[in-house]
Amino acid sequence: MFTTLRKYSLVFASLLVSVLPTVAQDIVYQNNGKKVDCKIIEINPQKIKYKIPQNPGPAYSMDAGDVLMAFSSTGNYVVYPLNGDNAQAAGFMHTPANKQNDLIITLDNQVIAVIELSLNDKEVKFKKADDKKPKEQKLAKSKIAVILYKDGRHELIADPAAAAASLKATKTQTDQITGVDNTLKTDANANTGNTNTSNTSDDAVAFPGGPEEFEKFRNKALIKVDELGTYLATIVDPKTPAEKANSTIGLAVTLFVNEDARVEVSNVNTGIKNKYKIRDYLRRLKLVGADYQEVEVSYADISYATDFRKGPDGNYYGVVSFVQTFKGLVDGKVVYGDVTQRNVTVILKLYEKAVDGETKKLWDVFLADVGIEETRKL
Repeated sequence: MFTTLRKYSLVFASLLVSVLPTVAQDIVYQNNGKKVDCKIIEINPQKIKYKIPQNPGPAYSMDAGDVLMAFSSTGNYVVYPLNGDNAQAAGFMHTPANKQNDLIITLDNQVIAVIELSLNDKEVKFKKADDKKPKEQKLAKSKIAVILYKDGRHELIADPAAAAASLKATKTQTDQITGVDNTLKTDANANTGNTNTSNTSDDAVAFPGGPEEFEKFRNKALIKVDELGTYLATIVDPKTPAEKANSTIGLAVTLFVNEDARVEVSNVNTGIKNKYKIRDYLRRLKLVGADYQEVEVSYADISYATDFRKGPDGNYYGVVSFVQTFKGLVDGKVVYGDVTQRNVTVILKLYEKAVDGETKKLWDVFLADVGIEETRKL
């Protein structure tokens, strides 16, 4: 089954009023002044997916528009919006911190590498790491945005918005100091084979809206796949009222190019596969959820198996893949579980839309057939 279960309540997040150093773990700061202590499992310019260590249930998701900044347990950080910068997200997830010293980031955007750091209510005492004969210096806390500790912790001295502004302004410098910059360049070379070779595809260049618009639609396709998962979570949840489940079915169908799009399902015991039109599949899915008291679903590795390529009809076709884990529970025990590798065909095409009384042709991304590569029992 192609399902996903997610909880969006963030009432567990605490207000950002503490001035004590944060425990070294992944932390997301929101624009509304809250923070989430978590384990980030996926991060990109569009959203962050994470798990709560105290809750072994499914992953949560947070839209980029709600994010101010995020820190990894190793001390890497990103400040939103990322404006399509996937390299920063890759550095956050995969680049280990290589800090030799604590770093003080000031509100006037200076980065000071220090040793023997200590602080009280009014000031910070330290010695500059690059001085030949380090002498103790003092700096008022009112001039400091944030302290980045070499062990991965961080401490916001200024309010979160001001700290984020200084962190964003000094990102290049801090990456150079910590070694993140060099690692990102190495990763880029390994992925492209040549730093002077553009990875912009011919199809992106030929797209009527240009490469930047093409990239937006590539990202939108991934978002729509995730959005479908949100709808499916509501539909399969046995606690969802029937009226809401039915209205959600209608919303999910609108993500597809038409109602003839088919979803493949398989029997993990017999290996038999069947295909159902999208609306029929969603109705069957609602009935499946009723077999359990609880449903836990998670997914990972959402990515392009095949990037968009222009078809003979002038539209662009691609395939997005992901791994889905499904668990059905009764009395708190898993009575059924499977792991499925799925592929979703995505189409970037022109469609007609009424705008201010006129019919205009616009580009958009739609989902098409949903297939199965492999299903196995948990």
